[in-house]
Amino acid sequence: MPEHAPDSYRKILAVSLPIIAGMAGRTIMMFCDRLFLAQHSQLELQAALPAGILSFTLLCVFYGTVSYSSTFVSQFYGGDDREGCSKSLAQGLFLAMASVPVMAALAIPGSMLLDLAGHAPEVLHLEKIYFRIMMFSASGPIFTAAASSFWNGRGRTVPTMLAVLFGAGLNVLLDYILIFGKFGFPEMGIEGAAIATAISSFIPGIILTVAAYTGETARRYRTRENFRFSRALTGRIIRFGFPAGLQIFMDVASFTVFIFIVGRMGSIDFTSNNIAFSVNNLAFNPLLGFGFATTVIVGRCIGMGNTAMAIRATRRSLLLSLCYFVPLALTFIIFPGFYIKLFFSPDSTCTIEELTETTWKLLAIVAAWGIFDAVNLMYSGALRGAGDTKFIVWASGLLGWLLWIPGVIYLYAVRGAGIVNLWLFTSIYVAIFGLIFFLRFRTGRWKRIDLLGKDTPSVPDPEVL
Repeated sequence: MPEHAPDSYRKILAVSLPIIAGMAGRTIMMFCDRLFLAQHSQLELQAALPAGILSFTLLCVFYGTVSYSSTFVSQFYGGDDREGCSKSLAQGLFLAMASVPVMAALAIPGSMLLDLAGHAPEVLHLEKIYFRIMMFSASGPIFTAAASSFWNGRGRTVPTMLAVLFGAGLNVLLDYILIFGKFGFPEMGIEGAAIATAISSFIPGIILTVAAYTGETARRYRTRENFRFSRALTGRIIRFGFPAGLQIFMDVASFTVFIFIVGRMGSIDFTSNNIAFSVNNLAFNPLLGFGFATTVIVGRCIGMGNTAMAIRATRRSLLLSLCYFVPLALTFIIFPGFYIKLFFSPDSTCTIEELTETTWKLLAIVAAWGIFDAVNLMYSGALRGAGDTKFIVWASGLLGWLLWIPGVIYLYAVRGAGIVNLWLFTSIYVAIFGLIFFLRFRTGRWKRIDLLGKDTPSVPDPEVL
């Protein structure tokens, strides 16, 4: 098999590893963010998780829709249509611009949702500080998603990796300076953490946009000439991308509800949950990187008209993701104390012995459900690459809001279940998710989807300069 084949292990790794490195950069950023906050104040650590998840919940419809322009880029690239790639980039950037006033306006209802969470007043005050700053800068991640679509969609993932790592490194530095008040800056705590993240979120998008519209890339792909609004192409991106964004919204919203329910539990359960979720990011983000790479590669294979290659690429991506996850999962089981101590704060209301009794069980569950998550992410990523986003959003909505959340509420409110039982039930939910996407992929219905509209009679496309 030629080394350049999109479904070869070498090519999958060539696309995946820079994405994973970029995800690792984000993981390190969040890890340091929470580690610094844990050292500064346990209350600030408790406030950052729900406020951060809520802010992402409210931006993820736009984020998912704009991110889906990378699938258009990948299929255009597979069909050797360079101008289609640059036009897709432009539409993503226009959509990112449209998100600015929408995200700022959502800060008001979002703050109202925090009031309904029932968290302690001192935690709620800190949550609102973090949340409002994140919402007024929420267009940063959306802008970066639009800019990176042009690079990731063509399998050129190294530039995105470098831009994301630079942004993450800047975030860690600003976290240290602003949280603790170093180099003459005032000590700002959680407010400093939010400002650091807000500033850094725009950096990768700026770097990637400048690179796309200058130099040899601009000449080969005519990016400057194609920077104009296309109603037809934007309509198709929204048609297929909005379900993808809605699916992310429903997934994240359901996890937000889960976090808020846990926020009503005792100190030990709540803190153990926060620690386990922080550790889970070590496993989840690289898996998410493999899943995104699967979307890109499957999209390119379909653009080339080779669905058999898309199937092989999906299976091999799953195998590679498990080769990463299984060794890491073993450390969760063998060395749980190492992870617990990383996030233990001296001013915690519970002892490390009390936390260990609960948290090691949650880490063991993370080790188990990560395998199911790998199946879920690889096969849902492949379906996205083919444009089967409507099925994904329906499956996510039905499973999340008719099975998982009602089950969690029943276990917590009626059965009085603790955090361990809630996580066990969640692992069953993740396993069902993976099985459904695997079976959907096996049906082959995704092969008949016309993402780019090549089988649709062409009509003049009004374009606004």
